Amino acid sequence: MSDLERAHAWPPAVVSVLTSGSWLTAKRAKLYPITFLTVGVLVFLANILAGHGNLGSLGRPIGTDFASFWTASKFVLAGNAADAYRPIQHHAAQTLLFGKQFEYYAWLYPPTALLIVAPLGLLPYVASLFSWLVVTGAAYVATVRKFLPRPEALIPILGFPAALLNVSHGQNAFLSVSIIGVGLLLSDRRPFVAGVILGCISYKPQFAPMLAIVVLAHRNWMMALGAAISLAVQVIAVTMLFGSDIWTHFESILPSAKAILEEQLVGYGKMQSAFAAVRIFGGGINLAYSAQAAVAIAAASLLWRIWRSEASLLLRAGATGAAMLLSTPFVLDYDLVLLALPVAALTTEGLKTGFKPYEKSILAAAWILPAAARLTAVYSNIPLSPEIVLLLLVLIWKRTSTDHPAVSDACRLMET
Repeated sequence: MSDLERAHAWPPAVVSVLTSGSWLTAKRAKLYPITFLTVGVLVFLANILAGHGNLGSLGRPIGTDFASFWTASKFVLAGNAADAYRPIQHHAAQTLLFGKQFEYYAWLYPPTALLIVAPLGLLPYVASLFSWLVVTGAAYVATVRKFLPRPEALIPILGFPAALLNVSHGQNAFLSVSIIGVGLLLSDRRPFVAGVILGCISYKPQFAPMLAIVVLAHRNWMMALGAAISLAVQVIAVTMLFGSDIWTHFESILPSAKAILEEQLVGYGKMQSAFAAVRIFGGGINLAYSAQAAVAIAAASLLWRIWRSEASLLLRAGATGAAMLLSTPFVLDYDLVLLALPVAALTTEGLKTGFKPYEKSILAAAWILPAAARLTAVYSNIPLSPEIVLLLLVLIWKRTSTDHPAVSDACRLMET
């Protein structure tokens, strides 16, 4: 090693602490989640109590993105479901709801998502928001506890920064984690039912390619059949309820989704993909898509190997959650709730068999990531999510393929 390299090398003591994870004591592992949960609950309640009507303390809608869900539901209940795909009408409904005009909270979901949000408009806005968060949040907690079945895990699950983000946005990530987690946990013993459940993730079609990798790697044709039937039933139901034109209306808003991605309409600090990382660094659109494709291929390759291995179902399911986040350019920070699955799965494995080098430190980084990702991207131009999520996936791969020469090489590189 040259003098310059020595000058920039980390002190051995720091490397040792990061490698062993000794800095993450049991006391700190309890303190951090309690702190985040307490602050998150207080901020959320203060926002509501200091607000007025459907507006929070800063004069912005409570639950922000939930405004799109609730007004789309109102269109469905009024027999005008297609208006959810007409931005002028949809924005006007949101303006009427809040009594003043705000930024437009777009509806970019496939028509099958209308089946999910349809009941929301039966309740007043705030009551509907709370009901949505309580029901989907309970499903999220129950699902993640299947991955980490320890009593002390409840606070870290509730205090997970991504979960708090999902609450503040009134988003659907709790539901996504529940569908994906439960479906994958059933994939070995009840594959057809697993497929039926996983087919309900049709409102997030960007996650489907990684499920296809799971099916092919595990040769789980019954799960594929269940998913296909589930999707077919949803499509038929949507078409019968809303008419075949609903698909044309959905197609009409796809250019808007592309513009949101490519023209930074929601900000690359909020987006957490490899595509967004390249754009933050000043790279062009083509380079960003190329980088995203490379990361997605790498994630698919690792996921294939993990599902072809003798790994536990928890690790395989957790790896799928990480791969999904890496596979799409359109992933926002509240979608990082899906990280709960790989973090919980790897934590369970570590507590059972002992933590391997770097696992505790990277698990901690992945847990705190949703709280830091947008801030570092906006204020420091440092995107963190693709790297940390990929490291998490690699750690799971290492546990499932410890004899693979490529893994041994990767281990040596990480330890030097």
